Amino acid sequence: MSQKDQSVLDVALRAKVALNHTCGGNGTCGTCRVFVIQGLEKLGPRNEIEAEMAQDRVFQASERLACQMEPVDGLVVFQDIFLRWQRR
Repeated sequence: MSQKDQSVLDVALRAKVALNHTCGGNGTCGTCRVFVIQGLEKLGPRNEIEAEMAQDRVFQASERLACQMEPVDGLVVFQDIFLRWQRR
């Protein structure tokens, strides 16, 4: 149950779901990057902050920043730390 103006990161932290993040939800670190497993078509386009990060780090369409996405019904995301280390 999300509230308006909250991000997926906010909702996850409120629900005590461990989701990596280091910049406080500002979209500057990329550590909250997740893979959207279900519901990608329900998400709006990336905002300017997320679009810049996605371009700099060559994100696939299913890679999003949890701190910049609004939660939507049916959204399923996965965070894989190993893949992040492997891509560096």
